[in-house]
Amino acid sequence: MKQILSIQSSVTLGFVGNSVAAPVLTAMGHHPLAVDTIALAAHPGYGTRSGGVLATEDFTKILQALAHFNALSGVDFVITGYLGTAGQAAPIKDTLNAWRRQVDNGIYVLDPVLGDADSLYVKPQIAATLQAELLPLADIITPNRFELGFLADCEIADLDAAIDAGQKLLTTHPKLGAVIATGISREADMAGGIGDLLIAENDAPLWLPASDDGPISPKNIPGGGDLLTAIMTGNLANGMDLVEAAGNASQMAHRIIANSTGTRDLALMEQLHLLDQKSPAS
Repeated sequence: MKQILSIQSSVTLGFVGNSVAAPVLTAMGHHPLAVDTIALAAHPGYGTRSGGVLATEDFTKILQALAHFNALSGVDFVITGYLGTAGQAAPIKDTLNAWRRQVDNGIYVLDPVLGDADSLYVKPQIAATLQAELLPLADIITPNRFELGFLADCEIADLDAAIDAGQKLLTTHPKLGAVIATGISREADMAGGIGDLLIAENDAPLWLPASDDGPISPKNIPGGGDLLTAIMTGNLANGMDLVEAAGNASQMAHRIIANSTGTRDLALMEQLHLLDQKSPAS
């Protein structure tokens, strides 16, 4: 069992952010330490926003308390996702630096939750601060197609463009070891289907199609990227190498999404048994 610090959004209804990461990581045999950046009744797909961002002072005190209680020394992985304000980046950065001083081989996974469908859905200041303060500290990032293009400052029309963008980020951020990009079109006209892409230093790019049975256009359900990030991190914590961890996470995330009815929420709780590596998947 590994301890995994997860700093993301949280919702009461549905499954995004920590509301995905906590049950997934627990089902995979790990101990999630969840810190919420924002707490909402439900994700924006429900049509009404109810709840809000944790005050920066309180958010900072929670993270500082982890160091005060000497909890960081037991953390093996850190995941960060949606930020409620740009001001949350600084205490996260301080926490990561304090953690690095105590844990030599820890892995920081940055899910740069910035936007989708060719536009930002966070304030530009949040996007700029995440790019300046957190991206340089990340070992692995898990952007969607839009976020990959935003971070690399280029258009992502097809698989080749996504590979170029991922390799650019590896070159410009020396600490970054891998990019796992989701929702990538193999061809510009989507004729080759949709899938995920692993770009890692010293390895050839690995295309992970959403289905081995032929080109499909998988459903876009809120929390799908959070799901892949959590499964991939759990796989690494269970001892898989990066290629195996990413490949399994892509396969399992697409399976759970495909088995979910509609497009509003993941059918996560009904399928957590698929992630329990102690029992056979059905």
